[in-house]
This record gives sequence, C-alpha cells and structure tokens, in this order.
Amino acid sequence: MFERFTAEARQVVALVPHYAVAAGRSEMTPADLAAALAARPVGNTAGIWTSPRPEPTSTRGGRRPPEAPHRFDAAARAVLTQSLYVAMAEAAAHIGTEHLLAALVRSGPPDVVAGLGARGATAGAVDALLARLAGGPGTEGPPEEPRAVEGAGSALSYTRLTVDARAVVREGAALGRAAGRANVTPVDLATALALYDGGNVARVWTAPPVPPPEPAAPIENVASLAGPAERVLAAAAVIAREAGSAQVGTEHLLTALIRYDHPDVVTLLAERGGTAEAADALLAELAGGPGAETPPEPAPGPPPTARRTALRPVTGRQATLALAALLALLLVVVVCVLGPIFGP
Repeated sequence: MFERFTAEARQVVALVPHYAVAAGRSEMTPADLAAALAARPVGNTAGIWTSPRPEPTSTRGGRRPPEAPHRFDAAARAVLTQSLYVAMAEAAAHIGTEHLLAALVRSGPPDVVAGLGARGATAGAVDALLARLAGGPGTEGPPEEPRAVEGAGSALSYTRLTVDARAVVREGAALGRAAGRANVTPVDLATALALYDGGNVARVWTAPPVPPPEPAAPIENVASLAGPAERVLAAAAVIAREAGSAQVGTEHLLTALIRYDHPDVVTLLAERGGTAEAADALLAELAGGPGAETPPEPAPGPPPTARRTALRPVTGRQATLALAALLALLLVVVVCVLGPIFGP
C-alpha cells in the first residue's frame, strides 16, 4: 500500500511517531495520524485548514521518553486501509493527503473527526476537495514506480493464499509471461480467475469457463507480482482479515479485483457473473470460513527437529581447560604403555 503514497503523504506518515511519543503511546493511533496531517499543511490538503497547526504536547511529565513506536494500532491500520479504498473509488493511481484525510473523516473515531472538523476539515470540505481533484494528483508528487526486484509484500500475501488462489495467481503469471510482460497485471489476474472453475469462486460464475490447456508452473520468484498485482493481493488480504478469515481465498481475490475498479477487470469478471453484489453475497455466505478451499500450503523447509544447532564460539578459558585435559590424557597413556617397556 505504501508504495502508492505521494511524497507529501509519506511526509505526513513520517511525522506520526512524534505525536505518539509526545502522548506516551506505544502504538500510533488515528489521533496521531490526524495530528500529523494537520501539522503538515502540504499538498492537496494545504488549503483546507482554517486554524493554526497543532504542536506535539507531551503528557509524560518527567518520565523517560519512550522509544518511537514502530506500528499502528488496529484503528489506525483500518484508516490507512480505508484511504486505499477512497483512492480506488476516486480512480486515483496514488494515495495522497486528501485520501488520508477523507479516510479519517469518514471512518475515524468520533473525537478525531470532531477535532478535524474544528480545524476546517469537515466531511463537506473533504468531499468538495475530492470532487475538485477528480482522481488527479493535484499538487502532490506522484508515487514512485514499483520495482520488480521488490515484491516483499507479494511474498507475504502469497504465503496466505489457499491452494486454489495460488493456482489462479500462477495462471495469471503465466498469462503475463506469454504476453511478454515482466510484471503481472490485474487484468492477468482477473483473466486467470475467470478461467478458474474451482474453489469458492465457482459458486459465483453464471457462464461456463474456458479452461487453460494445462496448469501453469509454480511461481519461483514473486518479484513478478510487484506493482498493481501486489496491491490487489494486499487488498485481498485485508478483505480476508475483515471477514475473519485465516486464509486468502479466491473469494477475497475476486472482491479485491472488483474493488480495484479497473474497467477491463470489472467487465471481464461481470461477463461470468462476478459482480460486486455476487462477491459480497459470497463473502456473507462463507462468513470467514474456508468453504471448499484447502488452507495455505506450509512453507518449504526442514522440520524443526532436523535443524542443526549453531556452533558456539570457544572461549580462551575453555581452550585452556581442553588443552590441560589433553596433556593429562597423554601422560596417562605414556605411563601405562611405555612404563612396562622401560621399567625394571
């Protein structure tokens, strides 16, 4: 998700830990995110504020300052996820400060929403800002282009995929390779999903599929999933978590692709019956359960009992004791073996 953040949105996120530390919190909250956003009037939201920016206020007294938190709490993570959905709904190729602000105003805690409104960031003002930008970058710098050598998020998302979902992703990668693309696109994933007639998603289809001639080979390098496909997989993981599912199945992949809102993707899936309504109904029917799909495969590698214990370095004292023991053993051998030979 963060690879879609504009330069200004990243500046805001980088400021959040300062407000969490000032409040003595071990995790970053929506209140810290809102304070950082209001304190950094840059980019597309710079003109929305009507009062001076807040400064961090310490509540620690004379206590030792805590270390900067390294994670957002559940509520803050939900706001960040909502900012992705806001950006997707606006057909924006980036996540800017306007999407962060809209997510806070629409889904943040009541006290945070009230505080933002008091500074001028009301729901009406935010909606007007989004309408004026119309999905464009506005004054904010575009996000960095994803690099195929990254894909760390892809690897994390891929490990949670069910056997059926992995089969879909493998077929999507094969379609991308056949078209000469280095990276898998959402259209590749949607095409592969529409061709798939197994797993939970089979309940949605209303038209027969055209199965591929043979199964695609396993993916050995998830770097090809970096970029838009990685964002779809990340969104699918979020949808699975919200549904209370311990795995990411074809139903979550379908919902993520539909919400990605690419015209070709939506049309392609709808032709087989994969509409937003059908996907929501399927999620409700499964209620977080595995349905017909097999849980994710265990990660390859030796069992814990087969792992070797790392050798510990030998200290000087241990070496001295070992040498003394060796000399004593040698003396015993000399006395026992050579004594009878040279004795009286």
